[in-house]
Amino acid sequence: MQIKTLEYYDDEYKWELARVDFLQNLNLLVGVSGVGKTRTLKAIYNLKAIANGASLNGVKWNVCFVGDDGREYSWIGEFETQEETILVDESSDENQQVRLTSERLVCDNHKVLIERQNSDITLNGSKTPKLSPFESVIELLKQEDQISPVKESLDNIILADSTSYSTNYGKVWRLPIGMLRKFEKAKLSNLQKSGLPVPIKLSILHKFFPETFNKIKEAFISVFPSVSDIKIETVRVNNIPIELFDFFKEGNTVSIREKGVKDWTQNISSGMIKTLMYIGELYLSPENSIILIDEFENSLGVNCLDSVTELILGDKRFQFFITSHHPYIINNVSPAYWKIVTRKGGLVTIKNSEDFHISESRQKAFIDLINVLEDNEDMEE
Repeated sequence: MQIKTLEYYDDEYKWELARVDFLQNLNLLVGVSGVGKTRTLKAIYNLKAIANGASLNGVKWNVCFVGDDGREYSWIGEFETQEETILVDESSDENQQVRLTSERLVCDNHKVLIERQNSDITLNGSKTPKLSPFESVIELLKQEDQISPVKESLDNIILADSTSYSTNYGKVWRLPIGMLRKFEKAKLSNLQKSGLPVPIKLSILHKFFPETFNKIKEAFISVFPSVSDIKIETVRVNNIPIELFDFFKEGNTVSIREKGVKDWTQNISSGMIKTLMYIGELYLSPENSIILIDEFENSLGVNCLDSVTELILGDKRFQFFITSHHPYIINNVSPAYWKIVTRKGGLVTIKNSEDFHISESRQKAFIDLINVLEDNEDMEE
């Protein structure tokens, strides 16, 4: 999947993203704090949520994208806005949902596949039986041959969250035995499309797909040359409180062995873990995925920023949306990939570097960027 253009409006929060044209491979969102970079990623991720039946109060969207089937789609929709939701019956999900007032899915710029106006839904021009007013037509009609490629494409929007594996008791994640058995005879593509968190995918990969795990290990060692080996193993349960035993008996964690050191250790830095999760995301996401990374530099040490940035820049299989404040990252990415985010009130605008006459020279471009951001910060005040 590749997002070409997006407009988004949240009436509940009076937040609007003006139409933005995105780049095919990498979109590095840069701008001052609070300008809307993270909310832009959330808006993109919400497209997946809506396609899976989420009901989002006051949200309106208009997205144009190329699906995994190579066809171009335009998907437009709008939820009603409820100023205040009163739960009459707390057991009723409908009391917590808002209705879709309109929705339209167009293929290749001319063929209207689905259209909704309030409670009326038509598929290929024929009226459907009455369907849920709270769920997107993509979720409701996902079994239809013309709609399933759209659903599958939107499901490939991935939020890279390297903190999801961590608990208060360390860098540990739970891998139920039943889930492990499920992939014992599966294909790698099944694991990639499973939607499981990256840590769990890595555990399964280590167990059943050693060749692919070795590729991840080689990429990891290229970033951390002091490491000679890496594996994922069951957590040692010695001295674990009884109330935590059930969790830790199925707990997995990362172990490394450093060069010149005989023993394995689970004492691995947060930067190493985050790097491993990013590399795992590249190998374990379905082809043509959209990968969202917020504040890319967080927890990454300066020693691995360069290597991980190169891994991402070199991977043309995905469309990346990355936010960053770090001068090192911004300076190491060509201004051609910069998407400069500015805000005036509730309106967020994203433009290319050339729209601000930023120099193509990387040495001068960063100074130009600082001046642009300072000028726009003054305008916002």
